[in-house]
Amino acid sequence: MQNEQINSGKKKRGKSFWVSLIVIAVLIPLTVGISWYLGDRKYYVASVLIMIYSMLPFFAGFENRKPQARELVTLAVMCAIAVVSRAAFIAINNFKPIGGIVMITAMAFGPQAGFMTGALSMIVSDIIFGQGPWTPWQMFSYGLLGFVAGIMAKKGILSEKTPLRDAIIGFVLMVIMVGPILDTCAIFTMANVVNTSSALAVYISGIPVNVSQGVAVFLCVLLLTKPIMEKLNRIKIKYGMMQP
Repeated sequence: MQNEQINSGKKKRGKSFWVSLIVIAVLIPLTVGISWYLGDRKYYVASVLIMIYSMLPFFAGFENRKPQARELVTLAVMCAIAVVSRAAFIAINNFKPIGGIVMITAMAFGPQAGFMTGALSMIVSDIIFGQGPWTPWQMFSYGLLGFVAGIMAKKGILSEKTPLRDAIIGFVLMVIMVGPILDTCAIFTMANVVNTSSALAVYISGIPVNVSQGVAVFLCVLLLTKPIMEKLNRIKIKYGMMQP
């Protein structure tokens, strides 16, 4: 009986993982591309669709049971903390530790929860910073950050026991993954790029911004991983919730 329950749990997590891959590799890029092609203010529709997509992998893990309210509340709180971490540094350009909170959430609750936290926190925080054609790209890039961080945590690469290594990985992910995705957004939505040299100039000019954001994430993960993870692990153990 116990083995059957374990196998059932593995099947649920496997289904949730494959749903995540379809969302990340197919649905979101397709939605962002169509939104850019249609132009006008279709990015609002794209943002709402991506918000819905981001919830699919999370709820796929609840195929045979209803999610507990405390699980949804916990993720809502982490999203709120992520939004506040971005808004608190509104006066400092290109220094927002929101990616660090997304990574910590993913480390605690898995890639699906990390993806949802990253995507939702960006659309909510853009209410403060301004919605635009960049919003779907931000949702995708930070959702991807959460997903990758969650996978790394499951593989033991990220751990609350090694905050310095986690912080370095967070910095690298911001510089080589999140930053270039947002630079690509600039090429397609804001810059008048007509040739390869112009596109290259956009990527080069984005390096200082990406490094600055990476430093913010580095400090956030280095300083906050241990205290936040202690509280989240206590919640997980007490209520047996959202095991990654």
